[in-house]
Amino acid sequence: MSLRSMYSEEQLKNGISIEEYMRNATFEDILHLGYQIFDVAVLARVSTTHEEQLKAYDIQMDSLLKLVEETPHFRLDSRNIYEDRGYSGLIADKRPGLQLVCKRAKEGKFNIFIVDSVSRLARNMRELFDIIDDFRSLGIGILIMKERYWTFNMTYTDILRLANDAGMAQAESMNTGVRVKSHMKDIAEMQLLGGDMFGYRLKKDYENKANNSLVQDPVEAFAVKTIFDRYTSKDTKLRLTSSSLVRYLIDNNIRTFAGDLNWTPSKVTRVLANTKYMGYQLPGKSEIVDTVKKKKVSTHIEPIRDKVDANGNVIEKGNLVKIPCVPIVDENTWWDAYNIRMSRSSKNSANIKGRKSGLRVSKAAIGRKAYCSCGYCLSYQYTHAATEEKAAMYRLKCRWQVDHDSKYTRGGFDEGQVICDNPAVGEAKFWLSSKYVFRYMFKNGKKSVLDTLDLIEKYKSEDVRCDDGNTVADLEAERARWKKRIGGYQDMRADGEMSAEDYKVKVSEAEKRIEEIDALITKQTIEEAKREKSSYDLNAIRERLDTLIDLKGYKVSEEVIDMFVERIIYRGVVNGCDEFVWVMNLSGIPTDASARYRINHYDPKYSQSLKDDKTFNIITQMVIPKQECLEYVKNELHRSYKDKFWRDIVLKVAIA
Repeated sequence: MSLRSMYSEEQLKNGISIEEYMRNATFEDILHLGYQIFDVAVLARVSTTHEEQLKAYDIQMDSLLKLVEETPHFRLDSRNIYEDRGYSGLIADKRPGLQLVCKRAKEGKFNIFIVDSVSRLARNMRELFDIIDDFRSLGIGILIMKERYWTFNMTYTDILRLANDAGMAQAESMNTGVRVKSHMKDIAEMQLLGGDMFGYRLKKDYENKANNSLVQDPVEAFAVKTIFDRYTSKDTKLRLTSSSLVRYLIDNNIRTFAGDLNWTPSKVTRVLANTKYMGYQLPGKSEIVDTVKKKKVSTHIEPIRDKVDANGNVIEKGNLVKIPCVPIVDENTWWDAYNIRMSRSSKNSANIKGRKSGLRVSKAAIGRKAYCSCGYCLSYQYTHAATEEKAAMYRLKCRWQVDHDSKYTRGGFDEGQVICDNPAVGEAKFWLSSKYVFRYMFKNGKKSVLDTLDLIEKYKSEDVRCDDGNTVADLEAERARWKKRIGGYQDMRADGEMSAEDYKVKVSEAEKRIEEIDALITKQTIEEAKREKSSYDLNAIRERLDTLIDLKGYKVSEEVIDMFVERIIYRGVVNGCDEFVWVMNLSGIPTDASARYRINHYDPKYSQSLKDDKTFNIITQMVIPKQECLEYVKNELHRSYKDKFWRDIVLKVAIA
């Protein structure tokens, strides 16, 4: 209802307050009736600083200023002209222009706030209505020009219509966020992500972002190279950790990106972890989990290197993307640093209930395979530290005992609370057991393995066929026939023997089949490259076979244990003997099953299953007499034999 239908001309001029005037006015009244003089503020917003968006900003601002200029009862102070260039409408707190508007509104600097459209004011429904309510409580109305809203006086229909417009604005922005999120990998393939960084400066191409590149900063690039060289140095006297590098960088006056000497181990680690220093970027390091609030979380994604064959052809693509820059460090140095970091990182720790347990995966093959019959893994402990004359000596102890049980706490357990009382077991018992187990598994020794390799090589030498039974040679011959056929179609068309429509159909069919053939040839080429790589590995195994299946030493090699052992279960002392179950993996593929079998909490049923022979496919059982243990320790280990730590050993060999 218009003001003129509610009040007389005299009342409109002098009889009602400005607040009552605004509360009863319509959009048209505020815009066209000049009974009151209003101080106004205007705001223009665009989401990015791209050229097209900046043109849209200029159009917005020009139209708002023209509106004020053509409306005599609107009064605009230049300080009440606000802008948000390059800011999303989803989060009000991150828009400096809107925040300044709100600050000036609280100071009573204007009566009316004018924006071009709902989406320019906000793309978040909740924040839009909060702004409207907050401004109304301050005695300020908002004119939204495109959709023709006057927020100080809204009908039931206006509110429904505004909610619909606001929802569409928010949905459009969210859809853009989802689209960008799903295409980040494609974006990374097309353009450089990020900006200036330690060691590089971004060289922008303002006409085409795809041509952006990184240019080395000589001083910072030297610092980056120094960090990598000292971290990966083959000389142990020169090699430094991230912590010792901090002191080295400060002592040598090597400055950070900020130009100071505030180095920390985490800053050094961030340098070592940045793939751009070897000329690659890693897309997907973070992702938006809330497209409304633009909330990002780290994905903790790890870089994966391309796998190549002996000729340098890529047979399996990693997740890194090449970028336009001159690398500061070579790829091998970067990956050396990565491997060193991973060997020291808690990322190698077991993940228990969503957090790192602090329990690292053992570097020793037996440490990765050994478990206690209570279900917990066995952890390495020093028994004697290394000296110049002798190597260190270790034992393996149940992890539950390491974490919970000691001579100080044992007396505090109530009856039934002690989960495991198996004694710690010396590493030498595993070494001796490994010789017995593998002597049984490789009765015919090297000959059996060589015979197997010969069969594999024979299979590899055969022509590998596609799913449709064709070889690559067959496909190439077929492609040549289709090419020739297209030439025949062209001649027939030229001679008038084939209509234009038939010609298009026939050529289309031929080209489609040629595309299918090309795809099959590409697939087979990759498969052949993989086979060549596999064949190369088999040759390496053949060359190392004497070492791999050498049972003359004091223990079996780590490589063989990794390849053929699934897990080893120590059952403690059973009937006066140390009892072990060796579960073998005959796939011949090295496996790390530590994460698969590591438990989060004690389960009595699981523990009981580990003590029951029926759980395993046991194929043989053998006993190592105590006398042979004594001879092994003295003659092969050349260590002192302590009778109280040794007893007969029972070995049970099972197949996974």
